[in-house]
Amino acid sequence: MYDPPPSELSRLAKLRVVEEYQAHQLERTRAVIRDLEAEQERQRERDKRRRIEVSWKLQPSPADGGVALLHRANCGLYTREMGYLDAMEAQIAMGEEGIECCQVCRPQD
Repeated sequence: MYDPPPSELSRLAKLRVVEEYQAHQLERTRAVIRDLEAEQERQRERDKRRRIEVSWKLQPSPADGGVALLHRANCGLYTREMGYLDAMEAQIAMGEEGIECCQVCRPQD
């Protein structure tokens, strides 16, 4: 089949070529966006794990007047994922009356 040189292509044929190229570029752009979003989510997860590794959490006492327990954030005995404390807050908690350190994860060490 004879393909005419670009100068002989009709305006419609030229626009179809441009359309096809733009569709290709759009799909490439969308693929890059998907990759960047996935990387951003992986980074958020890494940041969350890093923050948990250097955090503590306070397990409330199950009864009034009981003892609350301070755990390392990754302690398996208290798995609730909220209310993380930083190092300064954990130090303050260790000095409070009615709060004891977990004997398994030993947050005071």
